[in-house]
Amino acid sequence: MVIKTLGIVLKRLITPCFRSSLLGLTGFFPLLLLATVTFSSAAQEPPRETTADLTEMSLEALMNIEVTSVSRHLQRLGTAAAAIHVISRDDIRRSGVTNIADALKLAPGVQVARIDSNKWAVSIRGFAGRFANKLLVLMDGRSLYTPLFSGVFWNIQDTVLEDIDRIEVIRGPGAALWGSNAVNGVINIITRRATETTGGFVSLGAGSYEQGNGTLRYGLALDDNVALRMYAKHQERDNGLNADGHDAHDAWHTSRGGFRLDSTPTARDTLTVMGDVYAGHLDETYTYYQLPTLADPSYSRSVATDATLNGANLLTRWQRSLGRTDSLSLQLYYDYSLQELDILEERRDTVDLELQHHLVFGKRHNVVWGLGYRYSHDKTNSSSIVRFDPGSAGTHHYSGFMHDEITLAPELLALIVGARLEHNSFTGFEFQPNVRLLWTPSPRQTLWAAVSRAVRTPSRSDQDIHYRFLTVPPLTGQNPLPLPLRMELAGSSDFKSETLVAYELGYRAEPVSGVSIDVAGFYNVYDRLRHLREGAGYLEFQGGVPTNAVQSLVLSNDMEGRSLGFEVAATWAPLDWWRLNASYSYIDLKMRAKGDFVDDMNRGNAEGSTPRHQVSLRSGFDFSRNLSLDLWLRGIDRVKYIAGESIPGYLTMDARVAWRPMKNLELSLVGQNLLDKQHAEFVPEYIFTSPSEVERSVYAKVEWQF
Repeated sequence: MVIKTLGIVLKRLITPCFRSSLLGLTGFFPLLLLATVTFSSAAQEPPRETTADLTEMSLEALMNIEVTSVSRHLQRLGTAAAAIHVISRDDIRRSGVTNIADALKLAPGVQVARIDSNKWAVSIRGFAGRFANKLLVLMDGRSLYTPLFSGVFWNIQDTVLEDIDRIEVIRGPGAALWGSNAVNGVINIITRRATETTGGFVSLGAGSYEQGNGTLRYGLALDDNVALRMYAKHQERDNGLNADGHDAHDAWHTSRGGFRLDSTPTARDTLTVMGDVYAGHLDETYTYYQLPTLADPSYSRSVATDATLNGANLLTRWQRSLGRTDSLSLQLYYDYSLQELDILEERRDTVDLELQHHLVFGKRHNVVWGLGYRYSHDKTNSSSIVRFDPGSAGTHHYSGFMHDEITLAPELLALIVGARLEHNSFTGFEFQPNVRLLWTPSPRQTLWAAVSRAVRTPSRSDQDIHYRFLTVPPLTGQNPLPLPLRMELAGSSDFKSETLVAYELGYRAEPVSGVSIDVAGFYNVYDRLRHLREGAGYLEFQGGVPTNAVQSLVLSNDMEGRSLGFEVAATWAPLDWWRLNASYSYIDLKMRAKGDFVDDMNRGNAEGSTPRHQVSLRSGFDFSRNLSLDLWLRGIDRVKYIAGESIPGYLTMDARVAWRPMKNLELSLVGQNLLDKQHAEFVPEYIFTSPSEVERSVYAKVEWQF
């Protein structure tokens, strides 16, 4: 009664206060024409798009949302034997975020820190960094993980946020199903089918930091069985701020376009063809550590540069139903990317083929198995700072997996076993098994436990890189020599896969109507982690006179560690127009060097780059069908990095108010980082680009469907 009375008062007080260059797709036109001729016989008037608001769903209905990332086939979220969280399309819209990286803050246990205006450090359960290498990210079945530096370049991963159906976030290993590098987690971004987005959509936004954001999307039904969606999007983001409040020279500008075609040529078959093309540039400031000269006697210099990004991808997926439960699918995609940075240029081509078969036999076995092959080829142009030897290389990756859900007691107890066998060009064969136990004592409760093994396979940077990353003046703490000392990081052909054995326990329940909780705990044991080992030292000469010393630091597997922690997420709907989402995560990491040499860079980053405590609280109010308010409070613990320095923790809040003056038109105003003027979140590792701070900002947005 008290809650209801308080809610009525709040509603009556707040409601009156709130009442008073596009990228062309010509490169894809031939493909679209072919698809149209093949699958379409007549165009129809497109139906109006309908937008499902998940805030109007009951908590029981939310637990029944079907997910695919845990078992690679559809299953209820409430009965998934993993720590999984679904970020819905409505969550993304109401949060006010403008990119995928920031949207991941909506999931518990995910660490997202902005490095500068166009770079992020995203990780799950530790090892945060710009090149976080223990997290597998997929978009519609296409891997976004780069074999060059082992990580995700978040500044080139984008799409129309309104076209994302959901983001499934698995905290914990997913390697038995998804393969190497799914060590600490899997992020699976799933976009909507073209049949769900017929009609037109226009979005325009601008503000103090988000200077311009425009999207045009149009979908049409080509006939009863074929739908096509096309889009173009442009985004411009201003420079961030340095610690002293000046522009950081890190602006970000991108344009992209693409399409998706969904067809059901027969009652048993579905075909999806989709593709994207993008181009953009970003600003950044590099700090180069150099040997002093008469012209420039300094040991470092900062250079403002700008980089260009270009790429395209094309994916096709065929699925056939083999009965009520069985299915077969075949997927093929091609991905091209070109990055022209000041210290390195990389051109990469990737082809990936995957076959998957889902079958149910008997009353006890639910099996998914599959085969895959991926070939990735790169060509790099070196600089005086970074080079790869060889400068061009191709890698092959073969894999096969099997996953069986064995019913021990119907609707009560299940044993899940699976494994993946892979062969890669760096370390040969890798075996990644997984065992899970699922107990559902009642329709509202799920208890699960898991033991998994996962590996992070080497990248080109682990074995082939040569990086002149630091120059130390003579007669200092790091350099007792009377000459300057240049530090060079070198890859090693002996570098092996990093390994993890993970133990997990989870509980998911709806104890009373309107309340749901999700708790997951973990203990991870890591071995053969990336570390540096002292290599050969030598002198360099000019005119017969020594000018400097060189110390080589070779990448090795001489570190081990463990992590333990837990995540708690809860949802409460005290009123039918008011919903609360809260989450808290805790993690503790300890690393140990196996040899006498202690690598402060890798050990320090592994232990301290992830905040120990994170808390999030979201409150969504629907004052009417046309007016809503969302508040999002986040608290992040301090982050330590190299040499024991740290970034202070911070508390921040975002707010979004939205008004629909008519059915197909929405106006919104978003304020971000409202509790302080600016704050730092992360300092980059290895590649010394200047970080910037997150500032208070505001932007307005208009969305129109037609």
